[in-house]
Amino acid sequence: MKKVELSAYFSTLNRGKITLYVKKEYEYRLSAQDMDKLFNLYKDSDKLNVSYHGRTPCKTILMESLNNNESFVVKDYWHGGLFGKILRDFFWDRLRPLKELSICEVASKSGVKTTEVIAIVKNKIIGPLYKCQLVSKEIMGAADLMVLLLNPEKKQFVAQKRQIINKVAKAVKEMHDAGIYHADLHLKNILIQFAEGGEVNVYIIDLDKSKRREKISIHKRMKNIMRLDRSVEKMLRNNRAAFGETYPFPISKTDKLRFLKEYIVSDDKTAKSLRYYIHSYKTSHNLHRLWWRVVNGRR
Repeated sequence: MKKVELSAYFSTLNRGKITLYVKKEYEYRLSAQDMDKLFNLYKDSDKLNVSYHGRTPCKTILMESLNNNESFVVKDYWHGGLFGKILRDFFWDRLRPLKELSICEVASKSGVKTTEVIAIVKNKIIGPLYKCQLVSKEIMGAADLMVLLLNPEKKQFVAQKRQIINKVAKAVKEMHDAGIYHADLHLKNILIQFAEGGEVNVYIIDLDKSKRREKISIHKRMKNIMRLDRSVEKMLRNNRAAFGETYPFPISKTDKLRFLKEYIVSDDKTAKSLRYYIHSYKTSHNLHRLWWRVVNGRR
């Protein structure tokens, strides 16, 4: 099994069965009381407020020794699929949280905006079994794409739709150029932050189980993009009642092609590559739509 080295920016602290990997910057900034909060996350988890609902709820923690504008998100690691029903949040290899930290570091150094991990808390249960939590700095003033699309009161998306689509395409392209293949690229893992002056910042989050390669192939790039497209189609299918004449679904086929063209233009691809991407998109999209109709009995 490949060994993952802890980043040089992190310290390793031990207290009984708890191992705390903490970013050195925060190790020096946090008070003893706030360091205790990190060591006691498992014991005090029920006291934290839920800030995000994914596979498992993510919770918010405040550090009294830091600026009041800084808050942090606590994510519990859980298995997905069948393993999730059996093993739940128990792990036996120590690589998973360190892999996510490593990929986040690669992303940040490559100019890809993502979560800033400040700590990993590992709680040894018995033998090689452990539970783990990741603490990251909250991205203030940001909302995921699903929230923006579903909430008609959030006019920013419609007003700045073209800018947002272009920025998301560039962010995904930069992630791929950095050699990162996202394990689950969907609407809730892309955050949009509206900064002062109308500037749009795009964050790609939840790099858990993502892969780092020297080069991401065209096939893998399209696979990631199609996963994002399927999340758009799934959201529309599950929320048809939310859209109508007063608030039509804000993503059109033209918008999807605009995304692809921006992704390709930023890579200076040839017209031949452009036709390949668009053909791949249409073929895959039609196949998935046919599958949904067969499974759900819809036309």
